[in-house]
Amino acid sequence: MSKIIVFSGSPRKDGCTSRLIEEAVKGARSKGAEVRIYDLNDEGIRGCQGCFYCRSHEGCSTEDYLQPMYEDLKNADGIILGSPIYFGQITGQAKQWLDRMFPMTDAAFRPRYPGKKAVTILAQGNGDRNMFQAGIQFINGVFSHFGWDLADSLLCCNTGSPDFKLSDELLKQAFAAGELLAE
Repeated sequence: MSKIIVFSGSPRKDGCTSRLIEEAVKGARSKGAEVRIYDLNDEGIRGCQGCFYCRSHEGCSTEDYLQPMYEDLKNADGIILGSPIYFGQITGQAKQWLDRMFPMTDAAFRPRYPGKKAVTILAQGNGDRNMFQAGIQFINGVFSHFGWDLADSLLCCNTGSPDFKLSDELLKQAFAAGELLAE
């Protein structure tokens, strides 16, 4: 059975990012995957303390809501990060999580747990798909630095439009991305 770890960086429980994550989770579970979801908007998350514990140990010394994620990531087959794009980047919640991902590399910055599949699910209010590509390329590049294979990167655009509705095509793509991680 595959193990998929999901990180939701959206503060909106019923927003576009959350809905797309739900579809990806359904896809993974349809293939028998075990899924664990971390809500990055949880108030029990602390930022990186810059202690460098992770340079000589696996994991992080900070005891909080995210502490179990290190063992989960070590044993995971797939990872999903979902985040809206705010000011051209992932949300502050997702950025704080990303800072806590420093233990994914060792002291020589080599990947600690390479070979995992990853999916990013991103949503932006702007209708121009090219508008925030630098931020999208950054987060996808970080996953590559961790030694993870980017299986898919979904981008939902124009969410700021009053007439916006998630397309069936994008929902199907999210479901398929979840399936792909579980294979």
